[in-house]
Amino acid sequence: MNALNGWLKKPLLPDRHRAERRITPGLAAYHSAGSTQKQDSIRDISSTGVYLLTEERPARGAIVSLTLQREGPLEMNSGHRIAVQARAVRWGEDGIGLSFVLPTGMDLRLWESSTKAIAEEPEPEDVLQEFRMAKALAFVQRICPSSGNEAAQLLHEGLSNYRIESAVDIALKAEELLAAGPDAERMRVHPHLVLRILEDGSWAEAEWIRQFWAGLLITSCTVEGTDESNLAFIDLLSQLTAIHTRVFAAACSKATKVMTGPGSISVQPLVCTAEEMTQIAGSHDLIRIDRDLEHLYDLGLLEKRVKSTFFSVIDDTLITPTPLALQLYARCNGHRGATEDFYGLVSPELHVTTNE
Repeated sequence: MNALNGWLKKPLLPDRHRAERRITPGLAAYHSAGSTQKQDSIRDISSTGVYLLTEERPARGAIVSLTLQREGPLEMNSGHRIAVQARAVRWGEDGIGLSFVLPTGMDLRLWESSTKAIAEEPEPEDVLQEFRMAKALAFVQRICPSSGNEAAQLLHEGLSNYRIESAVDIALKAEELLAAGPDAERMRVHPHLVLRILEDGSWAEAEWIRQFWAGLLITSCTVEGTDESNLAFIDLLSQLTAIHTRVFAAACSKATKVMTGPGSISVQPLVCTAEEMTQIAGSHDLIRIDRDLEHLYDLGLLEKRVKSTFFSVIDDTLITPTPLALQLYARCNGHRGATEDFYGLVSPELHVTTNE
């Protein structure tokens, strides 16, 4: 009993430079409780661990998966939460002390931000932002060691606040996508590409567009880390607004495609009514949609159409994607292989026919 009491009285964590703990009102953690997800409040948190107010008592040394966020329903927006792992290090009367098990290279330094003052009782969003930033930088450092300092400077000083959040979100989405594929730990990326993706992609306000940038980031990764073929696709995506991207994505997903030979994809003409175009573009301004279509034609992402007059009101319009558009869409969705494989197409010579 004396040994148990002594263990319970130990500090929350094996301190790393006596990491400062602070109370963060409103910060909570979701974790597994049997077959369900349970939310418990956080009493205090530091760069090395957290004290969770809970009735759960995992064994000492057990790894617990936590999703940190503001108290309330589980956040659907990935930018408002962060998943971390922690090891149970002690029990208390009202909860458990957990030590963070951070990814290799993740240098979390709560309360040490050089860009802004941190309140004595910080908002949950302040804590989550520091976690997400540290995790994103660790990922970039892993896939491109030579760009670590430049990426840190970009995310700390080179972008406005909302662009920082977008760039961090792209990196974290890419990390999740890359982890699901083969050779994830061996993948590397050319420094020019990763910095371009983070900087250009940081303008994307919509989460689904940031997902496209994340797809480009992981398809830029190879074991050698020298492939620059995605540079042309980065240039293309950086020239697309939200409406451009909606139309381009709809064209690639809706068009009927067939293989006409080895590596050769033919696309049947895709015609949409004015009503369909307003739904795809998310806008009722037909003149603007018409101008946006011209931009996509000029970029080589849509097959050229024949128009009777400039800026005519759209009746039926052609939005057939080009082979270049099909490649871009596949890479934006994280596909590194042959374009036809992404669309589930089979070359004609692979079809075997038999005479009955």
